[in-house]
Amino acid sequence: MEKGPEVKKVKYEAEPTRHYPRFKIPAYIEIDGKRYKLKDWSLGGCAIIDLPEKYLERKWGVGNLVVPFDTFDTVIKDIKLEFLRKNPDGTVGCRFTELRPEQISLMQDIIEAYLEGSIVSLDEFINVIKREDLREALEKSRPSPPESNRTAEWVRRIFIFSLFFIIAVTLTLFLLDALYTRIFQVKAVSAFVDSKLEVIRTPASGIFQSKSKWEKGQEIKKGAVLGTVRAINGFPIIIKSPVEGKLYKPLVREYDLVREGDPLFQVLPKGGKLFITANILHKDTERLRIGEEAIIIFPSGKVIEGRVIKIETPVSLSALHQTTPMPAYAFATNYDRVRISLPNNFRNIRLLGTSVNVIFDLTPSYLKPLFKLFARY
Repeated sequence: MEKGPEVKKVKYEAEPTRHYPRFKIPAYIEIDGKRYKLKDWSLGGCAIIDLPEKYLERKWGVGNLVVPFDTFDTVIKDIKLEFLRKNPDGTVGCRFTELRPEQISLMQDIIEAYLEGSIVSLDEFINVIKREDLREALEKSRPSPPESNRTAEWVRRIFIFSLFFIIAVTLTLFLLDALYTRIFQVKAVSAFVDSKLEVIRTPASGIFQSKSKWEKGQEIKKGAVLGTVRAINGFPIIIKSPVEGKLYKPLVREYDLVREGDPLFQVLPKGGKLFITANILHKDTERLRIGEEAIIIFPSGKVIEGRVIKIETPVSLSALHQTTPMPAYAFATNYDRVRISLPNNFRNIRLLGTSVNVIFDLTPSYLKPLFKLFARY
């Protein structure tokens, strides 16, 4: 039997099935900041012109689909891409993966408008045939986010706004407090309750002997016998108070040996007033005036107001009067001394010599309501 001509078997390689029709709607894909033109595209993928070979090696990428209209661009951001193959015409086949609902919806709107004839291709951009604003229509077609996501977004925004508001208010208050403390306040380096005291001294040398046990604040009449000094020749000399007032402090003890002129007692004369002596830096004293208001804070926390009545420049320690209840080292020569009056009803002699804090508030009257918030007294 004669054999017929040999039939050669032809093998066909099936092209991957496309689930979506491709359209030659002008569009670009932006990858790594560079824009590449598309030959065609659909909901499933696209063919990219002149895409470098390196992306085929990477296999995966993320890009933005740009659809250019004559007056605006529509951008669908963050599309995940899978680079499949290089086509015979030099384009690179690419598949869209994990499209979100809003991305799919926007692509469908563009394709449907193209199929209906609402938009037409003009070279490298799209022209809107109908006069309605397609851009607005595309935006309206985007699916609204779920109500729960919208609520969470508002909560997040309110939280961020509140956080920034609290930080801004805190920083503003801190700056105002620093401004108030450094510019409008003058603080004494040291201060204490002071008064002009009468010092009773011994007229002769000898051994002091008290007639009674004297206590601080005890009333003393003028001419009252405070004690005796038994002179070296054996004759006692009676010590009498030359003034009426209150005893502040006995300066000697029973049977102490004293020399002529030594102080025996300090007495606050009747009608004598207490005041504050404050040491102030020279640069701060220049800002003070007679009559300036002063805030006096006692260790107990009690706060009273006083007025500046005298400003003294430094003097040598040898010139200091001995009637002050404070030792000489309390008067440093590199400070100015400011005397501050106290209320007339302030007569507690037991507070004489007590250290206090003194603050001068130099805030202008029109700013005081604002800076009153930062006052610490």
